[in-house]
Amino acid sequence: MKKAQREKNALQRIFSYRLSSIVLCVLIVGMLATLGVVVWQKSTTQSVGDYEGVIVDRWADYAESDQGSRPRMALVVQANEGKRFTVRVDPNVYESARVGMRIRSISGQIVLIDTDRKSAGK
Repeated sequence: MKKAQREKNALQRIFSYRLSSIVLCVLIVGMLATLGVVVWQKSTTQSVGDYEGVIVDRWADYAESDQGSRPRMALVVQANEGKRFTVRVDPNVYESARVGMRIRSISGQIVLIDTDRKSAGK
């Protein structure tokens, strides 16, 4: 009887060892797959970098977190090539920016160009 019980316990230990090994392998494969997806998304997301274009829209909202809410301000820019993208800006740039103005960013420095003032002066 003791021998049968020992064999049964040994089989249960082997089964539990194999089951825990399989679960661990599935978790590792899942983590690697998640890491691969994150790396792929980061590599396909284009960084705006230096750009030039026209402001076609501007928007602001609030981002909420455990620490509270904070304003998010952004401009939608249409590049000279016709591509549209959203650029986050600080409150000073947001307040100065108007739809229709030209915008240029060189090395992270944003310059707003008011086309109405240029044409009014000529």
